[in-house]
Amino acid sequence: MKPRGYILVSLIGLLGLSALGVGSHSWCVSHVRRWTGRNDLGFVSCRNCHLADVEKLPWSKPRPHHPAPAGLAVSPDSRKLYIALDDVNEVVEADTATRQVTRRLRLAGAPFGLALDPKGQRLYVTCRDNDRVAAIDTRGFSEVESAAVGSAPVAIAFCNTKEGERLVVANSISDNISILALSPLRELARPRAGREPCSVAVAQDGSVAFVANRLAVPDNHLAVPESELTMLDPAHGRILARKTFESAHLAEGVAAVPGRRWSLTPIIKVRNLVPITQVANGWVMSSGLAVSDEQGEMTLLPLDEAHDYFADPSGIAIDAAGKRAYIASGGSDAVSVLDLERLLSWLVHADEAARRDAIDDLSLSADYVLARIPTGRNPRHVTLSPDGKILFVSERLADAVLLLDTATLKPRGRILLGDGGLDDPIRRGERVFTKAAHTFQRQFSCRSCHPDGHVDGLSYDFDGDGIGDNLLDNRTLQGVAGTGPFKWIGKNPSLEVQCGPRFARVLMRTDPIPPKDLKDLTAYLESLPPPRWERKRNQPLTPTQERGRQIFFATTTSESRPIPRARQCHTCHRPPLYTNRLLSSVGTKGPRDTTEMFDTPHLLGIAQSAPYLHDGRAKTLEELWTIYQTNDLHGVSSYMNKHQLNDLVEYLKTL
Repeated sequence: MKPRGYILVSLIGLLGLSALGVGSHSWCVSHVRRWTGRNDLGFVSCRNCHLADVEKLPWSKPRPHHPAPAGLAVSPDSRKLYIALDDVNEVVEADTATRQVTRRLRLAGAPFGLALDPKGQRLYVTCRDNDRVAAIDTRGFSEVESAAVGSAPVAIAFCNTKEGERLVVANSISDNISILALSPLRELARPRAGREPCSVAVAQDGSVAFVANRLAVPDNHLAVPESELTMLDPAHGRILARKTFESAHLAEGVAAVPGRRWSLTPIIKVRNLVPITQVANGWVMSSGLAVSDEQGEMTLLPLDEAHDYFADPSGIAIDAAGKRAYIASGGSDAVSVLDLERLLSWLVHADEAARRDAIDDLSLSADYVLARIPTGRNPRHVTLSPDGKILFVSERLADAVLLLDTATLKPRGRILLGDGGLDDPIRRGERVFTKAAHTFQRQFSCRSCHPDGHVDGLSYDFDGDGIGDNLLDNRTLQGVAGTGPFKWIGKNPSLEVQCGPRFARVLMRTDPIPPKDLKDLTAYLESLPPPRWERKRNQPLTPTQERGRQIFFATTTSESRPIPRARQCHTCHRPPLYTNRLLSSVGTKGPRDTTEMFDTPHLLGIAQSAPYLHDGRAKTLEELWTIYQTNDLHGVSSYMNKHQLNDLVEYLKTL
């Protein structure tokens, strides 16, 4: 064939392919319009509704596991350190002198929190993923007993009370506290806590237990967020008081001050409704310490310094004399050492106005912060040896435990548990996610707003679309793979765009994350599964949940009236990801919103991601329909009675 013939055939082929492409696109648009009942749709593809195979998503595939240290406990003679390794389902014993692991115990269920009895004979372990507490005989280093508790227990504390020995357990998903008796190990009570109880401490005399709740309780998006310090009688499980951390969240540690009925809780002071422009002035997020005294008065004190911040404070330990406190900063890779005598002296002499405004005075921390000690990557838990000579720090993303000499504040060495996982892009991405160094003056990390990749329950004012306008609820990153585009208005086509230039311009107020780190960060985010996915997918539905499932997939009302295709729940929230990845108008535009079209969020793990709607105005799933439903625009619900609505909500909680 002559060259002219080749050219002619090629042109005909290209025209044919173009016609096929145009025809396919036209058919896709027509098909999706017919399926959704919407004629306003422009560009769509098969991927909006199909080709979403859960088994092929990154979070459903096997990933490397690492010996990341969580809870720590020291033997009474200070010779042994017990370490929970939740990611590899192990508890290990290490010799504190040789800094070598001496024994290992395989323990299913992600062992996380540890508590040791005063004689060092029984080690109690919270198993986060199978909702139990296991008792380990330290002599034989074997499990001898267990008891069921609430959902996702994380922290645990041992105490002696007038009624006998007790364990106090923080159940993070069920938002309650388990009180256990020993001999035999059994649950006595399960009082309600705040939102996501995360840490536990008990007074020396066993009269009161303090439980810090990590997240603020969802509230109207114009109200000040408050998280809770729950105080209870550990002997009987009775709640004594509920104190609030005003405009604060991420309360991940708590400690009782020896000889006093005081507690100290590291917190993040969050000013979420201050426009994000104020990041440059340090006014959006800062680290602090909440002090609750004998009268129950709460005072928030700064841990940060002017122009230098210590993001994501978590674990805290206080020496037996009540003179020093040690606080780990997971975002800044440091431990802050506090002089409690100076701190408490300031509190005693400060007037009401000074105490009220203390958290905003970043010059104040110099009065009581003695030192900042550098650590390995992401220190989260700390504990002191009984003699107070060694501080043990879990360097979670370095797979190590640091030993610090409390007299010299110098390292004594490390217990190495692994290699840090630096050949694993997911682990490297998690290090980026928890690192505050990418933000202006190290004020916060990605984790500050997305603890463990989830939500903080707050709405924010991003100034790029108008100061005071378009308030946006913080969305979960768990199960986010395959659900793009991102942002509530679907503006960002990929996680690289969402977390790269956008994050730098809007939030970091500094240089973007380097491309290699950004790639690793994306790998980490895509590896995050929805909450308790494996457990939920294999669990049969109850009769109530099955009735709710039928309502979710209903095409007619209970009176046999047809539900318009565009208003059927599963049209927008199409399985298996429960989203069609399209913008929709469901009558939720607020008075300060500039658009009525919002991205359809996926529903996986929705039970744990309150509040709801694009601006977080709905506190509960029920409120989506009982308060904020508008003329059956957000699904047809007007025919439902309260029992049907309850059934629907119970089904949604299984996703």
